[in-house]
Amino acid sequence: MKSEKFFARLLATVAFGAASTICLADDSTHVGVAITAGLSGIGADVGVNITDFVGVRATAAGFSISKNGNYGTDVTWNGDLKLFQAGALLDVFPFAGAFHLTAGVVQDGNKFTLTGQPSSGNFTFNGNTYPSADVSSAAATVQWNKAVPYVGLGWGNLGGSRGLHLTSDIGALITGSPSASVNVVCSPAGQAAGVCAALANDVAAEQTKLQNDVHKLTAWPVLRVGVGFSF
Repeated sequence: MKSEKFFARLLATVAFGAASTICLADDSTHVGVAITAGLSGIGADVGVNITDFVGVRATAAGFSISKNGNYGTDVTWNGDLKLFQAGALLDVFPFAGAFHLTAGVVQDGNKFTLTGQPSSGNFTFNGNTYPSADVSSAAATVQWNKAVPYVGLGWGNLGGSRGLHLTSDIGALITGSPSASVNVVCSPAGQAAGVCAALANDVAAEQTKLQNDVHKLTAWPVLRVGVGFSF
């Protein structure tokens, strides 16, 4: 179900981009569509040139991956990284060829979700151990700004001529520092044991550790290749 929602979102984004770019086209302009793959996941681009030197593209891509680890804290986490990036790009072709410089605005739906797991029947927060019976749930999230600038360069010109096109892009999303949060619910057993206040303090310390661990991730690399056709 999650994958179906993702691809529906992807197709809706590309369809909207296609409609927008086709509106810019005249009889001498070619509209190109490409399937892409890279660090942003699997996606699609729709492009059209305004002049020989300037073009616009709609782009969307995403995927998800799971990886477990401590992530700089004292907790064992099941991690789920979900990527979704969609936006509008302006391509400048300084030599009226395939080489392009690109800038644009991208909706950054990237999100890292963590679910805490007990080890040997215990949770450890900030170096202090709590029986799993005292903890109803433990979760954390890392997410980035929603609308971010993109800068890059590449090769390929979807709107340059009719026919088959190979494309490539390398650049970065300037995301700024992500925000990290850790949420732990003290169970009724923990309330009865009187550990909830201490647990809350240790969870706050874990959140600080996680925030410090991720705050330098201020840019997201973009590297992708594509194959497409221009009509």
